[in-house]
Formats: sequence, C-alpha cells, structure tokens
Amino acid sequence: MKKILTEWRKYIKENQSQAYFDGGLYHGIGQDQLDTLRDNGITNLPSEQELEEDKAGIPCSMKADGAKKFGDVVLELDMDGLSGSGQYVITPDQKNPDGSRVTMNDSAYDSGHGVHDMVDKLGTNIPFSYVKRIIFPHGAKPNVKAMRENGYSGVEIASFGDENSQGLVSHWSPNDEKEKN
Repeated sequence: MKKILTEWRKYIKENQSQAYFDGGLYHGIGQDQLDTLRDNGITNLPSEQELEEDKAGIPCSMKADGAKKFGDVVLELDMDGLSGSGQYVITPDQKNPDGSRVTMNDSAYDSGHGVHDMVDKLGTNIPFSYVKRIIFPHGAKPNVKAMRENGYSGVEIASFGDENSQGLVSHWSPNDEKEKN
C-alpha cells in the first residue's frame, strides 16, 4: 500500500508541475489583514472537510478582478518565485476557471517514511516576501510614506484604475528608488 501511495504522489506531482498559467497570481484580503500577513505570511490551515473537498491550500485567482471578490485589497504574488522555489505547487481550481490553489510540497513523501495524515494538516504558508504588489480599490489613496516606513518598502503600492482605464495606478514602486540612485 505504501508503494502505491508513493507512486501515486509522484504521478500527481509530475502532472501538477507541468501546469502553466498565463498571467499573474492574485489573492484577495481585507485591508485590516495587511499587517498580520506582512508579519506571518499568507496561511491556510485546512479543516478535515476542506481536505476531503480538495480545498486545501491558499485560494488565488489568475485575474486581479477575480480576487477582488475575496477582499478589498488584492495581493499580486510572485508566481515565478513560488514555482521556482520548489516548495509550492500551483494547481487549477476545478470549480473556478480563473481560480487556483497554492499548496506546499510534501518534500518527504518519497523518502521511504510513508505518508502521514499530519502532513496535510500542516497547511500552507506563503511568506510576505513573495508579494510583488499591493493593489487597493479604485479611488483609494494609501498613505505610501507610512506604508514604506512600516515594512512595505519592497512592495509596489498601486490601486485599480477606473472602469474606463481597466489598468492600475501605481503610487510607488521599489523600482522608483533604483532609478533615483
């Protein structure tokens, strides 16, 4: 039985790593959660029911507009950094065509020690260092100076443009500092 589980996990891992998404990776949150996420990262500790329903992992959207329905602030994650780290797997959400889930790899599954239920219960944590951009709602005027002084200096700060422009309005970018030097 252990051999079957090991081979099955290898098969799943190989097929998931081939998934390619064209676009960004976005996670919606409430603005009041920003400081907590900055300090602790984006965390998902799945319940038994979520594990059974394949809802483990951090829910994300492949479109910034899709993430807006989960919170007034949207975090753009470094998808290349996540997948390149080898610690995370990005899988499409079967129930949401623009959705995906980010889960941590079980790097010990092929070590011969078998699979333990606790591995799934450990959850997923994405450190805040993988956040590339914080996108506020249209018309929001974030206090960029205060944010930079409070630990957000390495993250672009932007807001959604109006309905006519369909773009982003950048309020500050780490690249702005590099250009000044």
